[in-house]
Amino acid sequence: MPWCPKCKNEYREGVTVCADCGVELKDTLEGSVDEPLTFGEKEQMERLKEFLHFNQIKSAYTSFDLKDEVYELFVSGEERRKAALAVDVFFKEEKEKEKAEGGEPAADGDVVPLSLTGRGKGVYQNSAKKAEENRSSAYLLLILGSVGLIAIILIFAGIIPVSINIMNRYMICGVMGVLFVLFVVMGVVSMKSSKILAQKAESENNLTSEITKWCSENLTAESVDAGLFEDVEEESEESRYFKRVDKMKKQISYQFMNLDEGFLDSFTDDYYQNIFE
Repeated sequence: MPWCPKCKNEYREGVTVCADCGVELKDTLEGSVDEPLTFGEKEQMERLKEFLHFNQIKSAYTSFDLKDEVYELFVSGEERRKAALAVDVFFKEEKEKEKAEGGEPAADGDVVPLSLTGRGKGVYQNSAKKAEENRSSAYLLLILGSVGLIAIILIFAGIIPVSINIMNRYMICGVMGVLFVLFVVMGVVSMKSSKILAQKAESENNLTSEITKWCSENLTAESVDAGLFEDVEEESEESRYFKRVDKMKKQISYQFMNLDEGFLDSFTDDYYQNIFE
């Protein structure tokens, strides 16, 4: 029987959307507890949901809270940490964009009206993965281009019979030939890019090892928490997470200057899980 991930109501077979919450039903609630990540205006939350989907956080959805009359954005418990990081990255980029355009930057902690124009950088992707993707694309383009050009040559040579008049044959083969040549050129460019990214990935791995070694000697759970929560009796785990991550990023940035912000966000989130989870 389908269940609503928000209100936990059970529905009969055939129903796909919760009548109370307006969210898509799930086959089971086992291992999935959806929690609100943030709230705001409908348009704002819809744009935020699209941004999370773009960053492969597929569990994100919006729901209207009748009691508080606001739209909430939910994610599954399994993807909550990743979603929080993605939202944090996007908000920072929005602030930088407003500064560049001469606008007044939003205060820390405010929900910023989101714009998907350009999509931002999204969640950081390391150079090794980019190199692999470029290499795969290069192989595909080179194979398609080469096979296509060979087929066109065989058609011109009469080895592959085609039942069309000679003018149409020249026109079709000419257009397709240009397209396949373009595939080959793009494949060569992608292959060169993959080699450059592979070299960058090696330097990136060395930097990651160096930072990891420093963190293991200087950043422990106790040292990160020291002085953060002395004046607060009770604090949510999410609030603790953001305070800890902010402190860790400042200490790492002080030790290793001019780090890429996306790289720093990704590394800090991974290392956070090592020492706190």
